[in-house]
Amino acid sequence: MTTKSENKKILFVTGGTGGHIFPALSIYSFLKKSSLEIFFATDKRGLNNLELSKLNPYIINAKGYAGKSFFSKIIALVILLRAVIKAIFFLKTKNIKTVLGFGSYVQVPFVLAALLLKRRVILHEANAVLGRANKLFWKYVSIRTSAYRLEKQYKNTINVGMPVRNKILKLHKNNKYRVFVNNKINLLIIGGSLGSASLSYDLSKSIVKLPLKIRKKLYVTHQVLIEDLVLVKDIYKRANIKCKVYTFIKNINSNLEKASLVISRAGASAIAENAIAGIPAIYFPIPNSVQNHQYLNALKFKKEKAAWILNDEDIKNGNILIFLKKIFNNIEILKLFAENNSNLAKPKATAQLSKLIMDLTNASF
Repeated sequence: MTTKSENKKILFVTGGTGGHIFPALSIYSFLKKSSLEIFFATDKRGLNNLELSKLNPYIINAKGYAGKSFFSKIIALVILLRAVIKAIFFLKTKNIKTVLGFGSYVQVPFVLAALLLKRRVILHEANAVLGRANKLFWKYVSIRTSAYRLEKQYKNTINVGMPVRNKILKLHKNNKYRVFVNNKINLLIIGGSLGSASLSYDLSKSIVKLPLKIRKKLYVTHQVLIEDLVLVKDIYKRANIKCKVYTFIKNINSNLEKASLVISRAGASAIAENAIAGIPAIYFPIPNSVQNHQYLNALKFKKEKAAWILNDEDIKNGNILIFLKKIFNNIEILKLFAENNSNLAKPKATAQLSKLIMDLTNASF
C-alpha cells in the first residue's frame, strides 16, 4: 500500500465562507484515508469554522481589491506581494506538489506561487459565473472543474457539481415526501454563513402575519442574527407558532431532512445541499453580489421549477407574505418542486473531484 511519506502532498486553499469551506472539507473527508498528505490554508475568517480550525490551517493575510479605491488597491497589491513570498516559502518548506483552490482571493498568492514553482494546480468554481480569483489563472492550471456549466469560452472545464458534506449527502433520494404527511409544514430559514438581516427579524415579522390555519400547521426553524435572537423568539411565541430559533444551526442535516421548504441565500453550497436533500427552496440572492453570482446560481433551479427567486425588497413590502400564502395553500406544488430539485442534484460531485485529484497525483487508498 502507498504511504503518505511518498511525497504526495496537496494544499487545499479555501476562503472563509461556507461556500468555500464546505466543499473543501467534503473532499478532505473523502481523501483523508488515501496516500495523500493534505494541508489547508485559509484566512482568519476560516478559523470560525470549528472543523477547519482543528485541521491547523496555515493562515494567510490576503485582501480582495474588487470595487476598492485606488489607494486601497495599492495596499492590497502590497499585501498580495508579501503573501506570495510567504506562499512560496510554505510550498517549498512543506514540499507540496499540488494546490487545490476553491475560489476566493485567499487562493491567489498560493496559486501564483504554485505556478511560479511549476507545481500542479486544480481549480474548482462553485458559482454559475467564473469568479475573478479563478478567472485570473483558469487558462494556466492543470485541471479546471465547476459546479455549473460555465460559458462556452471556458473550454476543457469538467462539470463535476458541488461537493457537499457527507452527512447531507446521505439525505439524497431519502423519501422526501414523508415531510408532507398530514399537511404539516416544516419551514427552515437559513441566513447563510455570514448571517442576514433581511432573513432574520424582518422575515419573522412577515411569517407571523400568515393566516391562523397556516400558522397552526407551521413549525419554523430559524437561523437569526445574534442581536435578533430574543426578539424573534418572542415574535413567534406571541403568534403561537412552534419554533426553534438559533444563531447557528449545528445539526443542519437533521433539519434539512425534516424540512418541507427552505428559505435561504443563494450561495453555491446552500443550493447544492438543498438539492441533495430534495427540498423546494425560496432563494434571496445577496443584493449586489459580485457579478450577480447568487442570482445566476439560483436561476437554473427556478427555470427547472425546483426553486423560486425573490429579493430582499419582497420582505419589506409584504410580497413574501402573499407568496407564502399561495404555496402553503398548495402542498402539491411543494411536492413537485421537491422532486425537481432532487433530480437536479449531483451526489457524485465529491467522488468525481476526488478521483481527478488522485489521478493527477498518482495517489491511492
